[in-house]
Amino acid sequence: MSKYLFILLLLPMLGSSQAKQDYYWPFGLGAQDNLMPFAFDFNVSPFVPVLRESNVWFNQNNASICDKQGNLLFYTNGCAVANRLHEIMPEGDSINAGRWFGEFWGGDCSRGYTGTQDISILPDPGNQEGYYIFHKPTSYKPENPDVNKRFSKDSLQYSYVDMSLDEGRGDVVIKNHTFFRDSLAASYLTAILHDNQEDYWIMNPVFPEGFLVLLLNDEGIESKIIDGPVWDIRKTSSSGHARFSPDGKQFALFNQFDGLYLYDFDRRDGALSEEQHIPFVSPETGIFATCEWSPNSRFLYMSKFDTLWQLDTWAEPLDTGLQIIEVKTEPSSVSPNFLVAALGPDCRIYIRGLSSARTMHVIHKPDELGTACDFQQNGIQLPYISSVGSFPNFPRFRVDEEEKCDPSIVSIVGETVWWRRDLSAYPSPATEHITVELPLEITKGRLYVMDMQGQLIYDELVQGLQQLQLNVSDWSEGTYSVEFLPEDTSARTLWTQRVVKVEE
Repeated sequence: MSKYLFILLLLPMLGSSQAKQDYYWPFGLGAQDNLMPFAFDFNVSPFVPVLRESNVWFNQNNASICDKQGNLLFYTNGCAVANRLHEIMPEGDSINAGRWFGEFWGGDCSRGYTGTQDISILPDPGNQEGYYIFHKPTSYKPENPDVNKRFSKDSLQYSYVDMSLDEGRGDVVIKNHTFFRDSLAASYLTAILHDNQEDYWIMNPVFPEGFLVLLLNDEGIESKIIDGPVWDIRKTSSSGHARFSPDGKQFALFNQFDGLYLYDFDRRDGALSEEQHIPFVSPETGIFATCEWSPNSRFLYMSKFDTLWQLDTWAEPLDTGLQIIEVKTEPSSVSPNFLVAALGPDCRIYIRGLSSARTMHVIHKPDELGTACDFQQNGIQLPYISSVGSFPNFPRFRVDEEEKCDPSIVSIVGETVWWRRDLSAYPSPATEHITVELPLEITKGRLYVMDMQGQLIYDELVQGLQQLQLNVSDWSEGTYSVEFLPEDTSARTLWTQRVVKVEE
């Protein structure tokens, strides 16, 4: 077998070694004719937002699941479940049905369901074709004289999807099954793979104090309550997020009222230990906050409505590692607020605003200390306005893999590009030169070349040329992304191609 053929056969195997269950992020809210839902599909490299044909829109409930190769299986907005063809599954309607959805929300699933961290999809450890959707319905009691008690989360339910049905597109075979009743905090529902790499731990604060800890295994669901802080139901609910670190060794919960609670976590028995607490200035009224870990599990990023912090968890004492990365001064009409953060499979942290935003913020290098983390406001341009900020609430899937994310999912930083079209670049594999043929209709633009670590190795303004040659003889062996961005970006089109460099 020739060396060239061996490299070409080896590349797909290298690219498929990492679990990719979290590679599809659906977004979009509204029924206006001029808006369309879109998604982040991290299987597409270079990564750009893509439009999706779907009638399933999102409020804040958001969960999706792919197979280990990154192929979309299904997703849910909290009141409906859609298959990979973006069609509602059989029995996939009326998720979280109840008085709140029927009376207060008007039974309108086109707006999705509320709650930024109140739903999650987990594989069934006992059935390769089965998936649990864990969700928290909102209890609605308008007759209660205490307005603070008219809305609550007093149960945890699951619905169950069997992917062997409907010709592999999946059916919802169990719906809205209540298996736990108690007063739960809204938001904070988070999960992580068990130490045995088969089962899952699920955690959520409970009132008046402590945490609900669930073990999902091949026999079903086990539950226990463990010690924890005393929570204020009027302030803790819906005001923050909880996250396990990517290496599975720590658990963090943050909101402005309670501050930060940081624990060591034991994935063998689901135990929390070594509590550390950093109080924050408690606001007088409700405020949204979020937190997310860096891929290396050293830095915890926390934000409230207008401020982003980084915490170095290696610092002693802990609070000496806290520093402000940025304070947002622009109005929300110009730059979205900081509502919810999520670590992407591409090793970047994305931050969304509350509503009606055309952009997202991004931390490009979250493993770096301080402002070297490269936080960029409005760094991701969206194809359409997204009325409510949300991210899919994934468990930590790659906790036992050496690499927690894939930095080779690269794109041009900050450019407003949406449509990916094939660029002609050849030969591949190449040893000395590659020829790049530019689109005939484009007269001017920039040509970029990046390696799979996201390092820019070539950048040139091209004008009046339809073809050019690049000398690659001094490039290292590997795969490179060649990207051409036209000067006129009104068409929102990026031309891309990958080439392989080998030694003679």
